[in-house]
Amino acid sequence: MLLRRNWIAFVLTLGLGMTLVGCGQPSATQVVRQLQSLQSNLTSYKSTAMMTVQVQGTAERYFVETWYRAPDQYRIALGNENRDISQIILRNNQGIYIVSPGIKKIIRFQGDWAERQGQLYLYNALLSRIVAASEPSYTTRDKVVTFELGAESINPSVETQRIELAQGTYAPVQVTLLDKKKQPLITMTYLSFDRNVNFPANAFSTDQATTLEPIELPVSAQTQEFHVIEPTWVPQSDTVADETDAGGIAMVRYDGPHPFTLVETRPTSAGQDLGSGQLLTIEGIPAVLLSQGNVHQLYWLYGGLSFALTSRMSIEDIVQVASSTITDMGKS
Repeated sequence: MLLRRNWIAFVLTLGLGMTLVGCGQPSATQVVRQLQSLQSNLTSYKSTAMMTVQVQGTAERYFVETWYRAPDQYRIALGNENRDISQIILRNNQGIYIVSPGIKKIIRFQGDWAERQGQLYLYNALLSRIVAASEPSYTTRDKVVTFELGAESINPSVETQRIELAQGTYAPVQVTLLDKKKQPLITMTYLSFDRNVNFPANAFSTDQATTLEPIELPVSAQTQEFHVIEPTWVPQSDTVADETDAGGIAMVRYDGPHPFTLVETRPTSAGQDLGSGQLLTIEGIPAVLLSQGNVHQLYWLYGGLSFALTSRMSIEDIVQVASSTITDMGKS
C-alpha cells in the first residue's frame, strides 16, 4: 500500500512539474498577441546590421542602417563593410525614393515595397509578417525566439524565412532567407536596435539624404572606370546582336528566344520620376521595376553608374541577368 501511495505521489508531482514547465513558455498565440501589442505601440526605431549575400559561391557584405517613424516613414542606408553609404531607400509623405548621395541622384516612384518585401530591412514589417502568418510556430533556445515562415520573395530560389528575436524584448537578432535545401542566401545580422528614437524634423527628406550631414559616416561615390558591363548570365540561346559605346552611353542588345537590351550610362544629379514602380533588391542593391503589358524595364544604380534593362522576359530572368552584372562588377 505504501509503495502504491508513493507511486501516485510521484505521478502527481511529475504532472504538476510538466504543467509548470508548460506555463513557463507562452503558446504561439500568446506570443503573436504580444507582438501585435508591440507593433501597435511602435512609434520609432533605429537599427544597424550587416547583411551577407551569397552570390555564386562568394559572400558579399553590406552595412545597413534603418530609421523608422510611424506610421510609414523610413530611411534605409546601404553601404559597404567600412560603412561608406552609397545608396538610400527613403519613404516620406511624397513617395518612395532611391537616393545616391555620392552623385546626388534621386529616383522617385510609388509602390508598396515595405508591405510586400520590406521585412528583411524593416522591423515593423517583420512583425507584420509574423502576425499575418496562418500558423506561426516558434522555438526558443539560448534566449532567442525563432520563427520559420514561408518566404515572400521575387527570387524563386528563396523558400523559407527564418526570423530570430530576443526573448523577452523581441528585438531583432537575425533574419535569414533560405533556399529549398535550407541553405542561407541572405542573412541580416543586427548590431544594434533602439526604440523610441527622436529624429530631427528633416530626417526623412531627400535633401537630408543627399547630404548625410547628421551622420558621421564618409560618403563614397564608388566610381568605376566606365566600360561596357556584360551580364555573365543570359537565357539559353541568347547571344549578343550588337554593342555600342559612345558619348558616355553603352548599350548591349541580345537576340534569341528571350531578347533584351541593357543600357549603361554615367548618371547625372538630375531627379528622375519613374511613376508607379515596384522596388526590388538585387544582391542587396535597390532597383525599380516598371511594367507595361508584358514589357518590363528594370532600373538600378551601382558603382557610380546607371543601368536600365528592357525585355519581355519573365521578371525572375530579368532579375537574374541584372544580378550577374552586379556580381561581375563586384569582382572587377
